Amino acid sequence: MGVGDVTRETQDSGVEGPRRSRFRRVRRRITRSEWFMDAVASVVAAFIIVYARTLRVRYSYHPEFEKLDPERVLYGFWHGRQFLLVAGFQRSGIVVLSSVSWAGEIQARVLRRLGYIAVRGSSGRGAVRGLYNMKKILEEGRPAAFALDGPSGPIYQSKPGVLFLARKLKRPIVPVAATARTAWVVPRTWCRYLLPLPFARCVVVFGRPIREALEESYTTGDLDRVMVELTKEADQTAGRA
Repeated sequence: MGVGDVTRETQDSGVEGPRRSRFRRVRRRITRSEWFMDAVASVVAAFIIVYARTLRVRYSYHPEFEKLDPERVLYGFWHGRQFLLVAGFQRSGIVVLSSVSWAGEIQARVLRRLGYIAVRGSSGRGAVRGLYNMKKILEEGRPAAFALDGPSGPIYQSKPGVLFLARKLKRPIVPVAATARTAWVVPRTWCRYLLPLPFARCVVVFGRPIREALEESYTTGDLDRVMVELTKEADQTAGRA
């Protein structure tokens, strides 16, 4: 390699830097635009609606759940098992907490198209404000649903927000487990996101309402143990290995 080659390489790398930076700015401007986010949300919502029609879902309810006022409960589920729930309870008016990230904005728009009420917040940024806004809406008499280990894990470890709201609103937590006999676990997702295969046999189990969650002595670890056992039950019922 001669002096000319070194000079040319240095010049090329100097040009590439601004080009990459300009490309990133353009990409960010496009992906953060209203029309782009609306388009993505519309496509994802349509996919969920169509895909859900191919699935065969069996619902199982604990006897105590059927005695509850369905408008005054807090549902809890694992983040990686949410597809069946999002698809199965469209137009329900359930309040859902969505993160304040860009992906959370897309998710909120998808959920609203499916008939949910999306409140922005997460276990990190905007957590307090999100829970406060959620509490105000729930006081009007609406149910809510929480991805207990969301939005970013660790997997199968609940965040305390659902316990906070359960105690403030005096509402039981209903654990929910969803599974499919045949499913694709999306690679490299922290929550091992479960996407049922088309025409799969699926199971959604509503467990015993947890009224003990209203007590200060009840912990997220207690909730985790209930969820793990309920998920095992659902997997066994569906015949999932």
